[in-house]
Amino acid sequence: MFEGKVRPYGAIVARERPFVDRLGRLVNIDGLEPDVIRSLADGQHSFVLVAKGEPLQLLLMHQRMDTDQDYASHAAWIDGIIICNDAAGVVRIVTVSSVTLVEGRRWIAKDLVFEAAEDIVEVVPASNATVVRRLLELAHHRISPERAGATLLYLLGDSAWTTSRRSEGLSLRTVGLSVLNESDEPLLLHQVRHRDGAVLVDHDGKLLAVNVIVRNTRASEVEVPATRGTRHTSAARHTFDCPDVLAFVVSMDGPVTVFSDGRRIAELKIADPPVPPKTPERIAELMELRRSERSRP
Repeated sequence: MFEGKVRPYGAIVARERPFVDRLGRLVNIDGLEPDVIRSLADGQHSFVLVAKGEPLQLLLMHQRMDTDQDYASHAAWIDGIIICNDAAGVVRIVTVSSVTLVEGRRWIAKDLVFEAAEDIVEVVPASNATVVRRLLELAHHRISPERAGATLLYLLGDSAWTTSRRSEGLSLRTVGLSVLNESDEPLLLHQVRHRDGAVLVDHDGKLLAVNVIVRNTRASEVEVPATRGTRHTSAARHTFDCPDVLAFVVSMDGPVTVFSDGRRIAELKIADPPVPPKTPERIAELMELRRSERSRP
């Protein structure tokens, strides 16, 4: 603890030393005690490297790790696990195939983007696997945690994207933004967060338009039942009306749902927010809150 906060920490524990150059670079720690080495590992930029039969080492990463997917993609390069904690004391345990959060006594298994991407590509082989995974990353890791609703329409074909089944919206084709270009991400997310309607992306990941309004047919209204809210229902029915479209829908409640041909083909959920410890002070606070709620007219 330091000034009331848990010190962030991270370690990579492997059966044998991984190919370090893919992850980062080793820092010279000659003469430092193990506790000092550990104090230099923050679990995002730097990690203690623990390989069987070798002394502790300090690894400075090429890239900062923020999301579960960041950690999982790095875990693919090691034969072991990544384990870290943040300043709130939440522990993250990551392998190549799983992410688990430990919050006190609560253990939460989280969905991984690459597994959902593989499922989608298996069902829709006409899609671009790289674009599908990137759309899932944006929806699941960037949009969903903000509890912001959004619809991303992904075109499966290379044909003209105009159709009577949706409005043309505001065309941004000439701007040249792509979901595959990380430097474009802030502007893409700005459009998603502060525009009505859907975002339209072509087969190769290029942003075509925003403010796109879908127009469902009578046939889709009959064949595709209402699901969750208006956003989900409209997107599901649009994929029925337009077989060349996948819809990635982010709920304001957090989950990300992918629709094709009017059916849900994948869903990603995020962990529930941490629950405040039920201390005597917290109990008194909640009781006072409930009393005030009951006294309202």
